[in-house]
Amino acid sequence: MQLLRIFRLFYLLGAVNALFFSVLIFSKKNKTIADIILGIWLIILSAQLIIPFLYLIDLNAYYQYAGLEIAFYAFHPVLLYFYVKATIGKMPGLRFILWNAGLIILSELAGLSFMLYHAKQRLRFIEGVELVPLVYLPFILFMTGYFYYYVYASYKTLKDYKDKVLQIYSYRENVDLLWLRRLLTLFSGITIIIFPIGLVSYYYYRSMVFADYLFFLMLVVFIFFLGYWGYQQGRVFNFNNDLEPSETLEKVSHQPATKSLPKNYREEASQLTRVMEMKKPFLEPMLTIYDLSKLMDIPPHQLSKVINSEFHCNFFEFINSYRVEEFKQKSFSREYKNLTILAVALECGFNSKSAFNRIFKESTGVTPGDFIKSHI
Repeated sequence: MQLLRIFRLFYLLGAVNALFFSVLIFSKKNKTIADIILGIWLIILSAQLIIPFLYLIDLNAYYQYAGLEIAFYAFHPVLLYFYVKATIGKMPGLRFILWNAGLIILSELAGLSFMLYHAKQRLRFIEGVELVPLVYLPFILFMTGYFYYYVYASYKTLKDYKDKVLQIYSYRENVDLLWLRRLLTLFSGITIIIFPIGLVSYYYYRSMVFADYLFFLMLVVFIFFLGYWGYQQGRVFNFNNDLEPSETLEKVSHQPATKSLPKNYREEASQLTRVMEMKKPFLEPMLTIYDLSKLMDIPPHQLSKVINSEFHCNFFEFINSYRVEEFKQKSFSREYKNLTILAVALECGFNSKSAFNRIFKESTGVTPGDFIKSHI
């Protein structure tokens, strides 16, 4: 009984937490499409948690709603996908939205048909006293594939976005959507773990109790991070503006080559090397490919091709390679000998300790501290 009280408390906290974050998000002055999607999603998650809460607090109250929680599952993967697309400022077209709406309606009709059974019969199915009719097996398999498809599509969207970011920015902070990738990983973990456990426990052990408890506990954890990260990041970033140059670069860089463009970029590469060594633009922490293209007096898409083809890396890697080399030189200079490692790193164009440590180790294979110790 004590354990059931703990579960009840967790479910209630999760439902209240989801509503709390949805109120915060809808009360924002400058709401984005991503904010609206997130607010709606949190309300749906809150409603879904009320069902198992009723089950644990009053079986008679739950009795009439047994199985209704099925109606909420179809929304999660679609809302996750649209939230990712809206966050990076690339909402799909109306046709794709309608197609997804059709999938949700189809899933809802199949799921809600379960409610046609008498409440007592539904409860027997849920508790494993009787197995759900085999006619629902295709629906269960469809829902499994449905979840996995949208998780994959979300991952693909974020990967493509990250690749573009590294072609434009010399830094990752506030633009790489690391928080959203972590959120997606958490959602994927819930999906990958729960579906197999649920199917095995139901059809083999004739009980969904363990899978249900595990799912809703993980859902409470997911709600906290979804609400917290979504609300915080929504205040910090304006991704629509940040992505505008990315879209421009993508459109230009995919245009067919014209006769006016050279077959190679050796001359431009030499010019770029001179600019990097003489003007040292990499010392600017917020440097973008657009800033560097102005110094070079060539279009951004052409500069991107120069870096990719002649230096065999993306813009992010190219700029930070110069920052790493600058740190190596300055760290042994008399002028900087009284500065801390972080202070020297900031002088070299890095904008945070975590970014510097990560990039330096990726480049050299050792930490900055170990590098300095090995050269003393």
